[in-house]
Amino acid sequence: MNMNQRFPLMLELWMAVERLVYRAPHGRDLTVPDRLDAPECAVVYNGAWSITSLWKTLLQRRTPHLQVVWLGPDGQAHLIAESHVAIQNRCFFCASLSIALERHRLLCDRARHRLQVTAEPGDLPVIEVSRTDVRTSAVDVMRFAAQHLREKVFNKFRRAVSRSDHWGIALHSEDASGRERTTGDISVADEAKWWLEIPSPKDRFYADPFPWLDSAGQYHVFFEDLPYSTNKGVISHVTLDPVSKSWNAPPQVVLERPYHLSYPFLFEHAGEIFMIPETSENRTIEVYRAAPFPTGWVHHATLMKDIVAADTTLYHESGTWWLFTSVAQGSGPNWDELHLYHGPSPFGPWQAHPANPIVSDCRRARMAGNIVRDSSGRLIRPAQDCEREYGAALCFCEITELSPLKYAETPILVKDAPSERSGLHTWNRTGDVTVVDIKMNVYKRAKAQTGYRRLSLR
Repeated sequence: MNMNQRFPLMLELWMAVERLVYRAPHGRDLTVPDRLDAPECAVVYNGAWSITSLWKTLLQRRTPHLQVVWLGPDGQAHLIAESHVAIQNRCFFCASLSIALERHRLLCDRARHRLQVTAEPGDLPVIEVSRTDVRTSAVDVMRFAAQHLREKVFNKFRRAVSRSDHWGIALHSEDASGRERTTGDISVADEAKWWLEIPSPKDRFYADPFPWLDSAGQYHVFFEDLPYSTNKGVISHVTLDPVSKSWNAPPQVVLERPYHLSYPFLFEHAGEIFMIPETSENRTIEVYRAAPFPTGWVHHATLMKDIVAADTTLYHESGTWWLFTSVAQGSGPNWDELHLYHGPSPFGPWQAHPANPIVSDCRRARMAGNIVRDSSGRLIRPAQDCEREYGAALCFCEITELSPLKYAETPILVKDAPSERSGLHTWNRTGDVTVVDIKMNVYKRAKAQTGYRRLSLR
């Protein structure tokens, strides 16, 4: 369990190159934190005891999996805290290691707290830890360096001619499927044919769609509208005809602030319609009230301040309001940790869940839409799978325990984007209409296409 091994010479040389060329992190940022106060505790790096396993994981561009364990008298490792850490750009070793070790420190702090409130550490789940001595080699470093240089050259060319993160909105309607289904059945994600307008206007993208069915039976879609010229999102709206698969009118901006907006979560309370757009750039969670619906929105309340929170989603059941949100901690991306709060109303006051973060896993932490009951009565939480990259896929999780003291969920379905597309990260259903957003590569000089294409989700 030696955590203070020296970097191999070849790796030291590559880290020096990164520091020279990119001003990469160094010093304490790349130093393994001190051991836990409890001598019977240790950290496991991708299933092995040695820190060299983490180095090799990053050189192989895989996801760091950190676990803090309590070693019982019988020698078994009991899991206290763990995290699958989001790495925004795996092309850089020093930055990736800095993010992983920052999470290492947070996990150790959480483990100390959880040990204090755990009556019987021996009741914690047991994990298997490899005794194999994992080593990094010069070949690992040279392969990483070659891939780094290849990607730098390729990405420079690609960015000159195309956009790889252009989002568009796709929809599925019950009428279009030619078959009946039960509202809330996520199996439609397997079988549905999705109609996609290609592309969003080439000067902007559309993402994070939230549909709404009003009292007159009219479908509306609210979504993030991000012009590339400003790189600042606004919330736009269209009325939707699910039969013709078309907007009834051009999108109209309905909410704009001096800071970025996205993910326009909608809910109804006391006969009024409210929206919680993401306002993390302003370090707040804000609520807006329709005045009037659908094109007028006024600030109603600020739920939280001094917080970098993304994709806030409410769920109401049995008199309790639950607030799910991804909170950024440290310098890493906010894709891999989900926090939960509960309160008596959608406007608080909010109490943090004692198990926060309830999910620390880049494969299923960040919210991807409304929480729903499926046709079998299961409580389903759509989440983003950001392991490969941000917005790579969808992961549907069944919430099996939801109380002020406990939370548990089980992943039940992962859906990738269509083969000719590169990602999807929002899924919502209202009435007969289901909407998703799909990421695509578009050439900057290509003419904007019109019409719709039929796409199958894998």
